[in-house]
Amino acid sequence: MGRHHIYLFYFVLVLVAGAVLTIFSLSLLNYLNLDTTVYNKVAQAVITVVFGLAAVRLLAASILAYGKHRPRLDEGPLARLTCLMGYVIILFLVLSIFQINLTGALIGAGFLGIVVGLASQSTLGNMFAGITMMAAKPFAIGDSITFSTSQYGILPPSYTHRAIRPGYTGVIREIGLMYTKVKLEDGTALFVPNNSMSQAIIINYAISDIIEVDVRVELPLGTSFESFKERALKEIRRHERLMSATKGRVEIHITDINSSNYGVDFKAKCTVENKTYVRGELSNITLKIVADISDKPQARRSSTKK
Repeated sequence: MGRHHIYLFYFVLVLVAGAVLTIFSLSLLNYLNLDTTVYNKVAQAVITVVFGLAAVRLLAASILAYGKHRPRLDEGPLARLTCLMGYVIILFLVLSIFQINLTGALIGAGFLGIVVGLASQSTLGNMFAGITMMAAKPFAIGDSITFSTSQYGILPPSYTHRAIRPGYTGVIREIGLMYTKVKLEDGTALFVPNNSMSQAIIINYAISDIIEVDVRVELPLGTSFESFKERALKEIRRHERLMSATKGRVEIHITDINSSNYGVDFKAKCTVENKTYVRGELSNITLKIVADISDKPQARRSSTKK
């Protein structure tokens, strides 16, 4: 039995005990020879507050314990919302015990709610969007994601022959009722309103087993592609970690040709954790070979001049 099941058991036990004690509170007061007209409502109110608060805390603890056993869940905001709703219910129960007329208060609260709702549409939208995301869970704490939304658009750089997904990439650090905290790749903390995040297109790398990493380079038309490819594969095989990360599956092929250059793509499949390493190593290998190719014509020209 998990810890959250234990908390749920105690939650039900407290509710039953409170209900039984409330029902027999009149008999208990008579047994103690106390004035029931004075103390009965007070006793019921005290029982409601004490047992109600205990039940709310146990229910919140059960939600938190459930989240700890699920690494992709963050139940903190939901537990706080549960406590808030529980406190409101306890307040209304106490008022009803003392027979306070709630009709006028509810009507006033309704009008006040309409006014407040109209004045804070974005705030309420963020709150309900946060609750929706907690239920749908498109991402969790620690997930690496890229999200794109029309409200906070980003202009992609101009990159020849390459489609770029415009968006913000980072790791989820916190999911609150109002904002989602994302740590971007450069270390910047980004707080995104939940209403915007719920309408965004989200790429979740954490639930992707394998992703594709690609590196592109342009070579002069006079450069032999077969020689370049053979040397690149030879350099890749010398890196044991790179071979292990990509399982030796690195593809090299020509993507485009223009009047003076042709484009070459390195494509490799790896896990999300190895994405940065694989891209960096492929880039270093590519730069090394391109630098050697650039030096050879200069060496030939120097020998010709001599």
